[in-house]
Amino acid sequence: MTRVDVYAARVGRCEGPLIRQSGGLVVCSISHGCLYELAGSGPRQLADTAGGPSGLAEVLDGTLYVAQQGHYGHARQEPRIWGGVQQVSAEGQVSWLTQDPYCPNDLCVGPDGYIYLTDPSRRPWNDGRLWRIDPATGEAELLQSVDYYPNGIGFALDDDALFIASTSGREILRYPLTPDGRLGTPDVFATAPHGLPDGFAFDVDGNLIVCAVCLDEQPGELQIFDRDGTLLDRLHPGPGSLYTNLAIGPDGAAYVTDTQGEQVLVISDWASPGLALHPFRP
Repeated sequence: MTRVDVYAARVGRCEGPLIRQSGGLVVCSISHGCLYELAGSGPRQLADTAGGPSGLAEVLDGTLYVAQQGHYGHARQEPRIWGGVQQVSAEGQVSWLTQDPYCPNDLCVGPDGYIYLTDPSRRPWNDGRLWRIDPATGEAELLQSVDYYPNGIGFALDDDALFIASTSGREILRYPLTPDGRLGTPDVFATAPHGLPDGFAFDVDGNLIVCAVCLDEQPGELQIFDRDGTLLDRLHPGPGSLYTNLAIGPDGAAYVTDTQGEQVLVISDWASPGLALHPFRP
């Protein structure tokens, strides 16, 4: 039986776990408006973003990029800021990279070194935008407007496609990526058998692990799909409804954000190590 433990508690409505190259774990607290660095001694505030952070990525010099929703929904209300992408230095200093996106949800670094970003509208849940951002200049390029709620984002073993979670469509979409970074016509890679897909991660075997949330108070779950999009297994971390995102370390430990419980869970005996993120892949 898979063992699930509480890794960190009282971190607010959390999202976007990131395992840093230094080995530390960082999480976004949407409701507290900050980034927490998590360790055995408990959460330590790494940076105050003054808004509602929900996604993280890291680059070679240790800079963190933050998908900043702004003050919407669960984020604290004063002072109000708009959404965009923030950058956080190793010392915890926060600055804006761009505020072109409206309400960013999640982001990742691509094989080309650019930042790829999902930017859903808050209401209704049926439109959004996909962006590519140059981290050197902050120039934001709108790749595509979509008629669904784009959420989790990432690259698999092969770097020829960008994967997007369509929360409103209950699907994981696979966008072929052209040599110049444009997005081709997507196909449906996988369909959630239960709940709504949110964040996801890949393991070194190419399997896709999707966090499926439930808005009807039924338990949320983790869904594991193979490289062909076939459902392999389903795991319930607990009775909560909002298991929103996860990060899998090189040691096989999987860290899951329990947004409803305002805590981060750890599954120490995950089957396979996590696939390294760009720009840290060999």
